[in-house]
Amino acid sequence: MFIFGKIKTYIIAALTVALPIIYLIGRVKGHAAEKNKVLKDDLQAQKKTTQFYKKMAEHETDDINDRASLTDRLRGNGL
Repeated sequence: MFIFGKIKTYIIAALTVALPIIYLIGRVKGHAAEKNKVLKDDLQAQKKTTQFYKKMAEHETDDINDRASLTDRLRGNGL
């Protein structure tokens, strides 16, 4: 019975030492995953903003230089 008692003690000691290490590794990986998620969200928001401004630039192709172009634009698109 003495050998099984020592084996149990070694297993318990190994788990006692490994548990904080596993916890710290999990926290570091979790922090990195959360940071990646935030960066992806920021990148997606930036892409949406860029696409919006591109569409607005394409929409505003006609310049308003004189009264005739302004009236044509208002008749065609409204305010």
